[in-house]
Amino acid sequence: MKLSFSTKELTERQRSQYWNDVVCKHCVPANSQIYNPQGFTGQFSAKSLGDLEISQMSSSRHVWERTTTHLRRDPSETFLLALMVSGTGHVEQSGRSTPTNTGDIVLYDAERPFIYDLSPESVLLLRIPRRQLLYRAPDAERYTAVRFIPEKPITSLLANMIQEAARINSSEDLPEAVQTQFAGSLLDLLGAAIQLQMAGDTVTSSQHIRLFGIAKNFIESNLDNPSLTVNDIAAAVHVSERTLMRVFAESGSTPMRWVWQRRLEAAYCSLAEGRVKQVTEAAFRYGFNDVSHFSRVFKKAYGTSPRSLLLRKSH
Repeated sequence: MKLSFSTKELTERQRSQYWNDVVCKHCVPANSQIYNPQGFTGQFSAKSLGDLEISQMSSSRHVWERTTTHLRRDPSETFLLALMVSGTGHVEQSGRSTPTNTGDIVLYDAERPFIYDLSPESVLLLRIPRRQLLYRAPDAERYTAVRFIPEKPITSLLANMIQEAARINSSEDLPEAVQTQFAGSLLDLLGAAIQLQMAGDTVTSSQHIRLFGIAKNFIESNLDNPSLTVNDIAAAVHVSERTLMRVFAESGSTPMRWVWQRRLEAAYCSLAEGRVKQVTEAAFRYGFNDVSHFSRVFKKAYGTSPRSLLLRKSH
């Protein structure tokens, strides 16, 4: 289903309130400050693609501000990704600040306060379920309000895929199962882009962070191994178990806690995105050899059973 909003038929006095009440609340609850209420115009449309929502907006200059009050009243387990097709903007979040110009991509987090000052001739907004992005890029929170490096080929690929997703008439062109696959592929590309962006940051250059990254990659490649141990991970990274424990402790975790968290996240995404057809398939694929135990810990983590999630996606 596609939604469309426009200030075209409204009086100048109605436009500011309409934009705040309808558009901002639809994206994510926030305040909207409009610099020139008398001359303000705006158009906004949105559609779903699998679990993603893709919106297109053009408007006069205005500012979205999501505050701690919004977080308390309207928690939103989503990330937002903006591709400035044409226009300018400026995003602030978590002490970081970045300008966005035509062609730029920036990520921001609806679970934290942000300010987005934008004058978009055309901006594409992607609303992303939090768990599904963190599964692919566990450190995504560290990359909010940072402009994706435009010179990297993967940034161009990501921009092209977002624009293709916006152009598709998903209800007519794509069956629901294909929409889900398309959305998953788009998230895979976004996750890879974030990982590559962060790999080039000087902030990731310390020895422990480098070891942490290598260990995480090894874990990701071996989630299906129910016998995976701390010793296996330490051997793969070529450090002692004690050093490995210290590396993970700096991130507030332990190696095996990380393994089980990633197994659950992988299983959740596979079920939510329709990549498995049975609960047992999700359990065994990601290293759980006891389906009853898997179902219990899954429900404790997500508040729903894996079977209920699978049935919800099949309807």
